[in-house]
Amino acid sequence: MESDPTRIQQVFSKNRAEEFGYDVWREFVVPLFYDQVDLKNATKPQVLIGGRGCGQTMLIRYLSYHSTFSPHRTAIDASESDHVGLYWKADTQFCKMLAGRNMPEDIWAASFEHALAILLGSDLLASLGTIAASKCPVVDGVALDKLDFCELRHFIPTLGGSYRDLTSALRASCWSFQMWANNPKSDASPSFLPGRLFLHALLTIVRSQIPALAKSRFCVYIDEYENLRDYQKRIINTCVKHSEQGLLFSIATKRHGMTTRSTVSDEQITDTADYRSHDLDEYLHGHEFDLFAAEILFLRLSMAGAGDSPVKEEELREPSKLANRRRPEYRQAVLARVKQMLPQLSHFELAKGVFDQPALVNKLKRDVGKALVKRASTLKAEDFVRSEQPEASIICPALLNRPRLTPDIVLKELVNLDAKRDNRFDGTTGWIHNNFIGCLLQLYAPHDRACPFYAGFDSFIQLSHGNIRHFLELWYKSLRIRKSVSPVRVEPNEQAEAARQASAALLSEIRSFGQMGNRLHSFILTLGAVFHMVNRRLTQSEPEISHFSVKGGLGGLSQDEQSFMLEAAKWSVLFEEAETKIKDSSQMPNSEWVLNPIYSPYFHITYRKKRKIELGQQELSVMIGGGVNERRELLKHLASKWAVESDNLELPLFSYMQIGSNREV
Repeated sequence: MESDPTRIQQVFSKNRAEEFGYDVWREFVVPLFYDQVDLKNATKPQVLIGGRGCGQTMLIRYLSYHSTFSPHRTAIDASESDHVGLYWKADTQFCKMLAGRNMPEDIWAASFEHALAILLGSDLLASLGTIAASKCPVVDGVALDKLDFCELRHFIPTLGGSYRDLTSALRASCWSFQMWANNPKSDASPSFLPGRLFLHALLTIVRSQIPALAKSRFCVYIDEYENLRDYQKRIINTCVKHSEQGLLFSIATKRHGMTTRSTVSDEQITDTADYRSHDLDEYLHGHEFDLFAAEILFLRLSMAGAGDSPVKEEELREPSKLANRRRPEYRQAVLARVKQMLPQLSHFELAKGVFDQPALVNKLKRDVGKALVKRASTLKAEDFVRSEQPEASIICPALLNRPRLTPDIVLKELVNLDAKRDNRFDGTTGWIHNNFIGCLLQLYAPHDRACPFYAGFDSFIQLSHGNIRHFLELWYKSLRIRKSVSPVRVEPNEQAEAARQASAALLSEIRSFGQMGNRLHSFILTLGAVFHMVNRRLTQSEPEISHFSVKGGLGGLSQDEQSFMLEAAKWSVLFEEAETKIKDSSQMPNSEWVLNPIYSPYFHITYRKKRKIELGQQELSVMIGGGVNERRELLKHLASKWAVESDNLELPLFSYMQIGSNREV
């Protein structure tokens, strides 16, 4: 697979749906769960839930008329007109503008409905023009020219006339509305249109005059619903509640984005009765995300002119081809190819890599030596640091610091391992299996180098945790770092550095996450420092800690602190999961809070969900809202509690910007 490396980098520089425009037909890969949710044939509203990078916006733009009737499609069946998707994004600035300024809420509610009428009405008309210009045979320019909207003058006298007249009138109404919204007190208010009723009237006219669309479902997709104000959400909820088969309203929102299910009346919208909800994060994480991510990667490479791809572009865009993509031989071929491009080191190779770096070998010997001195042993570090047994050597410092294991016992087991006799290193006790990664990360942590544990396609998949944007960012950083030009292959050490760069960049991005962005950023830095510290325990008795629970749950926290934790889950900096391991049988099940794995390379901690710590409510309160000195004291307290060396405990709190800027290649 060869191509111009600059062109390949340019293709992967875009990792957000907004960068592709509304027509995403060429860039979209139909997710493998697509036919199980059957969004195009839905007869009731849908609620799509997911965090940034789950492909939510990409999906509903694919469902919109811009993509369905894309000029890039050379043939479009008439049945495609059975579903016409209209896309509207709840822009934060626009939603914020329609509130306050000493104006009553009922005026703003009427103005918001008016905005929906003119914006979605304009989009409905635009969809007809796009269909007529496409390869779909159901509507043509002649049909548009015959449309007569005179009945709409019962709403506002300036509306009505021909297709072009109404398009022009709605555009003018949009501009005049924007002027009024900026100057609501100085300008006379326009005659507000009743949003949902006007759209129904407009659609009734279209369906009656274009028989081919008489049974079509026009589906409105409201993106970033969480940005709406509560009164605006109530209006949208009302549209959802009163959706009919001809006009359906669906929403896409981040987790916990539905802060209200109220409508403008006393009714509420409920799952199943009024809509069906789909958790895209759950779908992606549980439906062969590795194959889906590889397919997106190969589609982009193919579009960049890199040949010999294991995928066919046209099959990736068509739901009817999902069965072909689920074939075991197809999956095997695609994953085999991508793993050649992003090779992963075995545990033995990771350990051998340590012995190729004198600085790491010297540190390993120092750690073993310190443990032997502490145990008053006359044995030497060289007895335990053996290049022919690299994996066993790396875990020896932890074993030697465990009170129940004497240096003589550890050495005896190491000798047995050398002689290929039964031993506790690779036998049923599984010392290597249980401790190797934790000890490897502990060894790398103090050094200014990336750990190759984060390299490899499988590692990138786990780091991404179902987030397509994060996977593409890891790949893009890898392309920028790699030294070879052809073929498209990134060596493990280059991948590891790319993972650290991507981790630092995405960590810094947290500050832009809504109104609590700065607080979320400080919290994750503190939490990462805690995980970094607890993973430095000399015994490594519970290695690879990357999640926590709260003693007594969140009930003892303030309302603001509870809202903060929901905000952390909303932006996917933390994942909330049901508690799986409870050491005290009398304890009630609780939630576990998992740090997003993408931040793990920065903190030199594991991306695997292995073990957890339990934090007290007061400790969590300090991490959420404490000042710098309080956080520093908390780290010192935890260091003492866990018997961790207290030097440089604050390193992860303050060095992220240096890594993010100085490591760029």
